[in-house]
Amino acid sequence: MGPFEDVSVIIPAFNEAGGIGPTLEQLSFAVPGAEIIVVDDGSTDSTAEVVEKYPNVTLMRHSFNRGYGAALKTGMAHASRPLVAWFDADNEHRVSDLVSMIGAIRQGGLAAVIGQRISGGASAVRGVGKAVILMLARSLGFRGGHDMNCGLRVFRTEVICRYLPLLPNGYSASMTSLLVMLERGYPIGYHPVELAVRIGTSKVTLRAGFASLLLVMRVIMMFAPMRIFLPFALAMFSIGAVYGATLAILHGEGFPTFGIFLMLAGLLIGMLGLIADQLSQMRLVQYETITPYRALPLAKDREAKLPPGLS
Repeated sequence: MGPFEDVSVIIPAFNEAGGIGPTLEQLSFAVPGAEIIVVDDGSTDSTAEVVEKYPNVTLMRHSFNRGYGAALKTGMAHASRPLVAWFDADNEHRVSDLVSMIGAIRQGGLAAVIGQRISGGASAVRGVGKAVILMLARSLGFRGGHDMNCGLRVFRTEVICRYLPLLPNGYSASMTSLLVMLERGYPIGYHPVELAVRIGTSKVTLRAGFASLLLVMRVIMMFAPMRIFLPFALAMFSIGAVYGATLAILHGEGFPTFGIFLMLAGLLIGMLGLIADQLSQMRLVQYETITPYRALPLAKDREAKLPPGLS
């Protein structure tokens, strides 16, 4: 064992034969004693063969490509240490940042430490997409640093594993995990991270970016539906009241039917929002009172099996 025996490092890997070797070399040196789990997400290259050269690394395999988030969930369900870190397989994350973030979560009483990239790493198109997602999330009341999608992060295992069924299988798992922590009021720290040179090509597509925009709305509907329903309800009610009162005063013909319709529509939307909010809170409380998801111990290099509900 070593000074990092309380840490599990999860590395999702899809066709990362070029980057996974240097990544594992650096981790083995920088975090001795840590549990390192590589989840080969249906790679068609020699990713698994490279990982097999490292006897202290646990290799898990998906029989087909299920997605970045699915690989993370597989790894976390099998993590056995109190802290669990996400780390990319393409050499882009620096182990020095990971070590600093582990120190921060140990000392600060935090539930999570989220990396915040301070340089490069994305094309102009992806940069614009991330900015749009960030603005949308902030407009709906979420304040979670300037980078919601950085894949380098550290959690307390017992906290994040409660919410594994809520995490999507795609690249939006990063953003969703942050929104979960924010909405449930967990103490979060943020840590600036520098990016190293990527080995290989990014697997993130423009389609994944559009899916992330939709996911922001879905996640907010799941966790805090009143943030969407209430503004619409107030707007409809206010417009109806102002419109109706203005016509009634100017023309002296009573309150117009359309004004009443708008006000009733606002009240109805507000009531639907209250119902959705109650259902949301009931669902989240269920996740917080159950035992965190765990898989049975898994031998190295076997097909990964998830608990029911995580597939």
